[in-house]
Amino acid sequence: MDVYNTEEEQVQAIKQWWKENTVSLISGIVIGIVVLVGYKFWTESKQNQAQQASALYSQILSTKGDKTESTDILKNNYSGTPYAALSALLVAKDNLLANETDKAISQLKWVLDNNSDVGLEHIARQRLARLYLSQDKIEAAESLIKGKKAAGYLATYNEIRGDIYLAKKSPVQAKESYRTALSALARGDRRYEIIKMKLDDLTQENKANEK
Repeated sequence: MDVYNTEEEQVQAIKQWWKENTVSLISGIVIGIVVLVGYKFWTESKQNQAQQASALYSQILSTKGDKTESTDILKNNYSGTPYAALSALLVAKDNLLANETDKAISQLKWVLDNNSDVGLEHIARQRLARLYLSQDKIEAAESLIKGKKAAGYLATYNEIRGDIYLAKKSPVQAKESYRTALSALARGDRRYEIIKMKLDDLTQENKANEK
């Protein structure tokens, strides 16, 4: 550390330091202000987008007719919010009720390609796999859920795997998948009874074939 003999030397040293560092100090302050202002603008923009998307989604929920147009607005302008994906899932459900399977598949694919919410991604993936199975697109369904073992979705993934094995006429693997699915559920769960029924039917069928 420098030692100055007189007060005048100290003052001169300070002046020299300011002369050498003024530009960098001012630059640092300006950059800091810009970053803070930018971050504030970004967060406020995100909040405004979320509020606008939420309001539009509420309107969609109360719409009894076709939700496609409003959903397209969400998808085009607010794709970064979960409301766009939720709305796409609603439209896909309506499409299925209207026997418009291809339209439902298109909505579910959009969710997979554009949504950042992990939970919604698993829901869309599972529903899409089931739709592929309903169209006998077994390989597409199998590829879609390959290696998926997310906590909270294990039962459904394994149930779908069982359905895929059943479609591939592989009853042994189907039963194994159904049993794995059951192990992830409580007996009181509605899904437990459905999967148990599939397993029981398959077991009885196998016994009948062995006679």
